[in-house]
Amino acid sequence: MAAIRSRLLGVLPAGLRSPLGPRLLCSAPPLWWRKGRPRTTHRSFAEVELLSRLAELLMPGEPIGESFRDFPVEPSDSWGSRWLCPDITAYGVLKPKDAALFVEYDGCHWHRDAPGKQRDERKTEALLAYAPQGSVVLRIGHVTQSLRRKQASKAMEAMVDVWRAGHSPSLATSLHQATGSLLISLDGSLEHDVRERLNSQCAEPQPGFDKARTFVRQAVLTRDVETKKASMIAFLEEKMKVSQNGIQALASKYPRIWGISIEGKLKPFAGWLQDVGLGREQVAKVVAGFPRVLGLSIEANLKPTVAWLEGVGLSREQVAKVVAGFPQVLGLSIEANLKPTVAWLEDVGLSREQVAKVVARHPQVLGYSIDANLKPTVARLEDVGLSRKQVVKVVARHPQVLGYSIDDNLKPTVAWLEDVGLSRQQVAKVVARHPQVLGLSIDRNLKPTVAWLEGVGLSRQQVAKVVAGCPQVLGYSIAGNLIPTVAWLEDVGLSREQVAKVVARFPSVLGLSIEANLKPTVAWLEDVGLSREQVSKVVCLKPHVLGLSIDCNLKPTVAWLEDVGLSRKQVAKVVARQPQVLGYSIDDNLKPTVAWLEDIGLSREQVAKVVATSPAVFGYSIRANVSVKHQLLQGFYCDSDICHMLVYLPAVLGYSIKRLQHRLRVLHKNSQMEKLAATMTLTDKGFARRFGA
Repeated sequence: MAAIRSRLLGVLPAGLRSPLGPRLLCSAPPLWWRKGRPRTTHRSFAEVELLSRLAELLMPGEPIGESFRDFPVEPSDSWGSRWLCPDITAYGVLKPKDAALFVEYDGCHWHRDAPGKQRDERKTEALLAYAPQGSVVLRIGHVTQSLRRKQASKAMEAMVDVWRAGHSPSLATSLHQATGSLLISLDGSLEHDVRERLNSQCAEPQPGFDKARTFVRQAVLTRDVETKKASMIAFLEEKMKVSQNGIQALASKYPRIWGISIEGKLKPFAGWLQDVGLGREQVAKVVAGFPRVLGLSIEANLKPTVAWLEGVGLSREQVAKVVAGFPQVLGLSIEANLKPTVAWLEDVGLSREQVAKVVARHPQVLGYSIDANLKPTVARLEDVGLSRKQVVKVVARHPQVLGYSIDDNLKPTVAWLEDVGLSRQQVAKVVARHPQVLGLSIDRNLKPTVAWLEGVGLSRQQVAKVVAGCPQVLGYSIAGNLIPTVAWLEDVGLSREQVAKVVARFPSVLGLSIEANLKPTVAWLEDVGLSREQVSKVVCLKPHVLGLSIDCNLKPTVAWLEDVGLSRKQVAKVVARQPQVLGYSIDDNLKPTVAWLEDIGLSREQVAKVVATSPAVFGYSIRANVSVKHQLLQGFYCDSDICHMLVYLPAVLGYSIKRLQHRLRVLHKNSQMEKLAATMTLTDKGFARRFGA
């Protein structure tokens, strides 16, 4: 006793050492006890042999089997299982009201290593969290083993000698040590009659324990189950690389896992999945995420389903992704689920190729009810104003929409969009262009984003235009996208008012990456030769330039302008004055315009001057604009004069045909054709006063 006492000094918290007032034993089991259920199988013979006698001492009026009890709990980060299984549990033995005494036998070797101790600590915390205040966890181990744990451990510890199975003398010694530990550890916390029984056992060990002996003889041990469980855990950890937390979650979702044959079921199943194309990690995720798949037949379920998916048009790689991402598909009936859903999608208007893409991208659609989900959703989309052709595009691009709730998603979101200021026609366009908006939360996404846009300075009318033109902005993160982008625009030099205008005109800027798009584009503009002030003006006037690719648009356009004959300084002026030129197609806009200017007689040097002076010329239509004006000029001037005029005032090509036509007639009438270039800049009133027209 002295040795035991010395080893337990300081283990028990001070609050439990102080004497507590007397309390009557519970007249009825507490609620936490009643929620539990007796265990039907037991983990080890040694555990049952020692703890059954301790249970008889603690609660002689209760059947011993009631003490071997499991309790239901909600899984948490620290305890992933739905059950807490203390080795034995007692109530009514401690003075605190309804307190529990949990006794854990840590005789197994794995309790000694660091992971085992960590598991024990998590279980201790879970037990104390489950039971009322004042409850205690006592862990019993062997003197030959180190039971030293971290100082913050919430469990009390006792050490007993190892006994031989079925050997009464050595077992009696260990029981004597355990009862002595209880008395020392729970000094003033034990109920009087319990303390008396334990004292009596310590003073003169009793040879009886008939109830405990009977219980041990009749106990159903889980040696086979434990062996299978140990083998399964080893296989999952070593061969499939499933983490301990993953194994716990798997067992919680699918307790039958311990009865699954490794050789007969798990290995063939894992091998088959790998043959389909899944990697080892993906196989582990399938088993952990949908363990019921282990109950399916490879020949009767799995192979036919994979063959059917390939028949729909999925490649083997796509099938592997489907199975890895949605293994539940393997449990769906081909005749009752898969075939009818594909037929329905084709009836809606999707081609077989589109159906294959839908299944590959969102295989969950195969599990939706046609009558409860699919048909009502399509009908609702058509009610919003989408044509059947638009519905087909929506389903093909974003099949997740078929899983949205009509009452919780579709109806409220459409009503909210109309409240923002969109017409029903605009709402239909938004849904057709960006159906993902229907899956966004009104309270967490839509309302906060609109409020933020108004806070930046947009009017409600401008907000409505932004949402109608760029609905994806509603899905951007305020903290991750919107606020940082506005701050960056202000750092570039824009005022808050200018930022509001940029957002109103080009809301897509809010979705661009600062590091991958915005900063590199500004740095590139500065490298071209623009000052920070000019960059600020470019961003303010033509924010679309921020969305252009440096490698695909900006660099090639600048290189082409230099090939035309512009200096780097002239290129910088062109970009500063007409930044939209960076977005023009070289083949469709720039080259044809230069070719046209050369065709009418301008030299390459003159073309360069025209482009440098009036880069807006690249935006004019050759057929509908500049060619028509050139023909008008040819009616009054020779080709060389026209070329000279365009080099002197290329902006003449930017005036309306009507204005050019009128002034040519008036100047010809007044025999002052040489003044055309100078008079084109006059207002209509100024021209009329000067020439009487």
